[in-house]
Amino acid sequence: MRKVANFSVYGYPVYCIPAIKKLFFFFMGGDKKFFIKIGIFIFLLLWVGFLYARKINLATADLGRHLENGRWVVENDFNLFEKNSPLHENYYSFTNPDFPVVNHHWGSGVAFHYIWKFFGFSGLSLFYILLSLAAFAVFFRIASRESNFTLAALFAFFLAPLMAERTEIRPEVFSVIFSAIFLFLLWKYSEGKMNWRGLFFLIPLQIVWVNSHVYFFLGLFLIGTFWFSEIAQIIFQKLTDEEFTKKIKKIKILAIVLFSTCLASLVNPFGIRGLLYPLKIFKNYGYTIVENKSVRFVENYGVMNPNFSLIKSVLILLALSFVLLFFVNRKKISLVYFIFSIFFGVLGWVAIRNFTLLGFFALPALAYNFQAVFGQKKGEINIAKENGIAVLYIILAVVGLWCNFEYVSFHSEKIGTGLLPGVTQAAEFFRKENIQGPVFNNYDIGGYLIFYLPKSEKVFVDNRPEAYPDSFFGEVYKPMQENADIFEKIDRVYDFNAVFFYSHDITPWGMNLPKIIQENPDWAKIYGDDYAVIYLKRNEANKATIDKYPN
Repeated sequence: MRKVANFSVYGYPVYCIPAIKKLFFFFMGGDKKFFIKIGIFIFLLLWVGFLYARKINLATADLGRHLENGRWVVENDFNLFEKNSPLHENYYSFTNPDFPVVNHHWGSGVAFHYIWKFFGFSGLSLFYILLSLAAFAVFFRIASRESNFTLAALFAFFLAPLMAERTEIRPEVFSVIFSAIFLFLLWKYSEGKMNWRGLFFLIPLQIVWVNSHVYFFLGLFLIGTFWFSEIAQIIFQKLTDEEFTKKIKKIKILAIVLFSTCLASLVNPFGIRGLLYPLKIFKNYGYTIVENKSVRFVENYGVMNPNFSLIKSVLILLALSFVLLFFVNRKKISLVYFIFSIFFGVLGWVAIRNFTLLGFFALPALAYNFQAVFGQKKGEINIAKENGIAVLYIILAVVGLWCNFEYVSFHSEKIGTGLLPGVTQAAEFFRKENIQGPVFNNYDIGGYLIFYLPKSEKVFVDNRPEAYPDSFFGEVYKPMQENADIFEKIDRVYDFNAVFFYSHDITPWGMNLPKIIQENPDWAKIYGDDYAVIYLKRNEANKATIDKYPN
């Protein structure tokens, strides 16, 4: 039977646009069971997209500050070296306005600003989802080529909740997509499927990355891992003269690319400080935040998250896969995937913010390892391997269904795009009543106020521990919420006119502050909703507003 566009399914011709066929073949691996795989792949994309679709709680998100960063850069004609700016100083705070900062994610703010300006918050949600799905597609492509489509699809479904852990719109989405691109190009080159010239595309990408998110060092890590792997192969493998020559060439090219991307990382408004910033960011970090804590630490505080069980399962599977591979087919052990498993496994365990990266990098590593363990050569009949892969398929399907069900149930109230209903009402009330500062606010709601307060107003604190001295949190912010006398003392320094507080601050000091304010006759509550509460100081300037909203 004549084939149309060199393509048929089960002997029947399929009429399709060749470009679309090539696109799907790229991700499907070129198998003839085309439409079945398309259907499964589209389902996975839709499902992962659904898991990422989470409405924005702007009251606690960093997004407001990122949008203001982008607005400032655009309105000031990309003057990236202006010292009195959010790029170099604690620009939004009246408590520590001159404290130096390295705004390593200013480029993300610009991207977010333009998306929000033209498409609103729903457009930002879709933008974030699409970037995440693009990264998923790339990791899935690698996994399917390293194993088979079925194994890759089952692992992808199993890992989907972990991949979708970080759904808040943050600059780290750029680290996810750039990690995917870096890995794909390095993988293609190492497999001999791409010319070395393609690697130099990583250099301009690194320039964008270093100005988008502090995890830009992952680009250097990925290149370095492939470079180290090539060196190890020369040392530990028996190679022919031709293979040795090819390895030496690869090592030289990867070394040049690594050096070039290091130089490219200097192309940022902070120069060498920007390059070294990932090593220094936690040296001045006086406030504890959950996303930077380990699974064990957070569990001990009673915080619930269905992905805590999933990450333990993933780490066990990774360890098991390498143990099995060592005994079954140790020559197939990939040093690259071994390093990735250790590195991202540790990152994921010590900090919740790294769950997503672990989920993505675990996909090709697990698919490759279990394919190497249970895969059979053409014509081979091995009952043990057949039974083993069948049991693995069943486990992944059952556990994957359970993990995905738990994840969706846990986040069901927030599924969607755009803002959570009512989250802007407190800010709108503040603006409508023309309330003046100085404003005392808590850590969580700082980014929200940066976005909504008049430009003449500054915040007491925002959600950047690195932008404030350690002593500020230890000697001012926490004690003033724990002790009424200290609050009065700090109030005399800054002369607060209003208190704007996130309603669900679960820190011990944050839970105590409303009690201090309510018991103080100098303060009156004028507004409260599910996101924020607003108090005004009893004075002549505020008397009319207080009388208007008795509480």
